[in-house]
Amino acid sequence: MPNELEEQAFTLLRRELPGFYVPDREQKRQVRAWLNISDHFRSAFDALILKVPRFQDIKGPSDFVLVEIKVTRKHLPHLSGGPRGFFFGMTENEEMLLKVFGQNSLLCLVSVNSESEGYFLTDWDTLQSINMNKRIQYQINIRG
Repeated sequence: MPNELEEQAFTLLRRELPGFYVPDREQKRQVRAWLNISDHFRSAFDALILKVPRFQDIKGPSDFVLVEIKVTRKHLPHLSGGPRGFFFGMTENEEMLLKVFGQNSLLCLVSVNSESEGYFLTDWDTLQSINMNKRIQYQINIRG
Protein backbone atom coordinates (compact mmCIF):
# COMPACT_ATOMS: atom_id res chain seq x y z
CA MET A 1 0.00 0.00 0.00
CA PRO A 2 1.60 3.30 -1.04
CA ASN A 3 2.16 6.01 1.55
CA GLU A 4 1.26 9.69 1.07
CA LEU A 5 4.65 10.59 -0.40
CA GLU A 6 4.50 7.72 -2.90
CA GLU A 7 0.95 8.72 -3.87
CA GLN A 8 2.22 12.24 -4.64
CA ALA A 9 4.95 10.72 -6.81
CA PHE A 10 2.44 8.45 -8.59
CA THR A 11 0.22 11.45 -9.34
CA LEU A 12 3.15 13.39 -10.78
CA LEU A 13 4.34 10.43 -12.87
CA ARG A 14 0.83 9.65 -14.20
CA ARG A 15 0.74 13.24 -15.44
CA GLU A 16 4.32 13.49 -16.77
CA LEU A 17 5.55 10.01 -17.79
CA PRO A 18 3.87 8.40 -20.81
CA GLY A 19 2.75 4.81 -20.14
CA PHE A 20 3.20 5.08 -16.35
CA TYR A 21 1.00 2.53 -14.59
CA VAL A 22 0.70 1.31 -10.98
CA PRO A 23 -0.40 -2.34 -10.96
CA ASP A 24 -2.56 -3.79 -8.20
CA ARG A 25 -1.48 -6.83 -6.17
CA GLU A 26 -2.92 -9.36 -8.63
CA GLN A 27 -1.37 -7.58 -11.62
CA LYS A 28 2.02 -7.56 -9.85
CA ARG A 29 1.64 -11.32 -9.39
CA GLN A 30 1.01 -11.64 -13.14
CA VAL A 31 4.09 -9.51 -13.92
CA ARG A 32 6.24 -11.76 -11.72
CA ALA A 33 4.83 -14.80 -13.52
CA TRP A 34 5.68 -13.33 -16.95
CA LEU A 35 9.22 -12.65 -15.72
CA ASN A 36 9.48 -15.99 -13.91
CA ILE A 37 10.54 -14.36 -10.63
CA SER A 38 9.52 -15.49 -7.16
CA ASP A 39 7.09 -13.84 -4.75
CA HIS A 40 10.21 -12.95 -2.75
CA PHE A 41 10.48 -9.99 -5.15
CA ARG A 42 6.90 -8.76 -4.65
CA SER A 43 8.08 -5.42 -3.22
CA ALA A 44 11.05 -4.94 -5.55
CA PHE A 45 9.16 -2.79 -8.07
CA ASP A 46 6.44 -0.18 -7.69
CA ALA A 47 5.11 0.48 -11.16
CA LEU A 48 5.39 -0.21 -14.86
CA ILE A 49 5.87 1.76 -18.02
CA LEU A 50 3.48 0.20 -20.49
CA LYS A 51 4.43 -0.10 -24.14
CA VAL A 52 0.82 -1.04 -24.94
CA PRO A 53 -2.34 1.02 -24.34
CA ARG A 54 -3.60 -0.92 -21.27
CA PHE A 55 -2.39 -3.55 -18.80
CA GLN A 56 -4.94 -5.98 -20.28
CA ASP A 57 -3.14 -5.69 -23.64
CA ILE A 58 0.14 -7.06 -22.28
CA LYS A 59 1.17 -10.29 -23.98
CA GLY A 60 4.55 -10.67 -22.28
CA PRO A 61 7.64 -8.92 -20.85
CA SER A 62 8.39 -6.98 -24.04
CA ASP A 63 5.21 -4.95 -23.43
CA PHE A 64 6.38 -3.24 -20.21
CA VAL A 65 9.33 -1.97 -18.16
CA LEU A 66 9.60 -2.41 -14.38
CA VAL A 67 9.94 0.82 -12.38
CA GLU A 68 11.25 1.18 -8.83
CA ILE A 69 10.41 4.60 -7.38
CA LYS A 70 12.31 6.60 -4.77
CA VAL A 71 10.75 9.85 -3.55
CA THR A 72 11.99 12.96 -1.79
CA ARG A 73 10.53 16.29 -0.71
CA LYS A 74 13.97 17.88 -1.16
CA HIS A 75 14.25 20.90 -3.45
CA LEU A 76 16.13 19.59 -6.51
CA PRO A 77 15.65 22.15 -9.30
CA HIS A 78 17.80 20.31 -11.85
CA LEU A 79 16.60 16.73 -11.23
CA SER A 80 15.61 16.03 -14.84
CA GLY A 81 19.23 16.68 -15.85
CA GLY A 82 20.71 14.42 -13.16
CA PRO A 83 20.08 13.29 -9.60
CA ARG A 84 22.70 15.44 -7.85
CA GLY A 85 21.75 15.75 -4.15
CA PHE A 86 19.21 12.91 -4.19
CA PHE A 87 19.51 10.53 -1.21
CA PHE A 88 17.72 7.17 -1.15
CA GLY A 89 17.88 3.65 0.17
CA MET A 90 17.64 0.49 -1.89
CA THR A 91 17.04 -3.13 -0.95
CA GLU A 92 19.12 -5.98 -2.28
CA ASN A 93 16.09 -7.25 -4.23
CA GLU A 94 15.52 -3.85 -5.87
CA GLU A 95 19.18 -3.71 -6.86
CA MET A 96 19.07 -7.27 -8.21
CA LEU A 97 16.08 -6.56 -10.48
CA LEU A 98 17.80 -3.47 -11.86
CA LYS A 99 20.96 -5.46 -12.59
CA VAL A 100 19.31 -8.58 -14.02
CA PHE A 101 16.67 -6.96 -16.24
CA GLY A 102 18.86 -4.12 -17.56
CA GLN A 103 16.88 -1.80 -19.85
CA ASN A 104 13.64 -3.53 -18.78
CA SER A 105 13.98 -2.32 -15.19
CA LEU A 106 14.38 1.35 -14.32
CA LEU A 107 14.90 3.43 -11.21
CA CYS A 108 12.80 6.58 -11.03
CA LEU A 109 13.95 9.28 -8.61
CA VAL A 110 11.12 11.72 -7.91
CA SER A 111 11.00 15.09 -6.16
CA VAL A 112 7.54 16.14 -5.01
CA ASN A 113 8.80 19.51 -3.75
CA SER A 114 6.31 22.12 -5.01
CA GLU A 115 9.17 24.32 -6.25
CA SER A 116 11.03 21.55 -8.07
CA GLU A 117 8.61 18.76 -9.01
CA GLY A 118 10.23 16.35 -11.40
CA TYR A 119 11.82 12.99 -11.95
CA PHE A 120 14.98 11.30 -13.19
CA LEU A 121 14.68 7.90 -14.87
CA THR A 122 17.73 5.65 -15.12
CA ASP A 123 18.83 2.08 -15.68
CA TRP A 124 21.44 0.26 -13.58
CA ASP A 125 24.39 0.89 -15.91
CA THR A 126 23.70 4.62 -16.12
CA LEU A 127 23.24 4.83 -12.36
CA GLN A 128 26.65 3.24 -11.85
CA SER A 129 28.28 5.87 -14.07
CA ILE A 130 27.03 8.71 -11.82
CA ASN A 131 29.40 10.05 -9.16
CA MET A 132 27.92 8.89 -5.84
CA ASN A 133 28.74 7.66 -2.37
CA LYS A 134 27.35 4.25 -1.51
CA ARG A 135 27.35 2.34 1.77
CA ILE A 136 25.73 -0.81 3.07
CA GLN A 137 23.27 -0.51 5.95
CA TYR A 138 21.67 -3.41 7.78
CA GLN A 139 18.14 -3.41 9.12
CA ILE A 140 17.85 -5.60 12.20
CA ASN A 141 14.60 -6.93 13.60
CA ILE A 142 14.93 -8.43 17.09
CA ARG A 143 12.30 -11.09 17.63
CA GLY A 144 10.83 -11.63 21.04
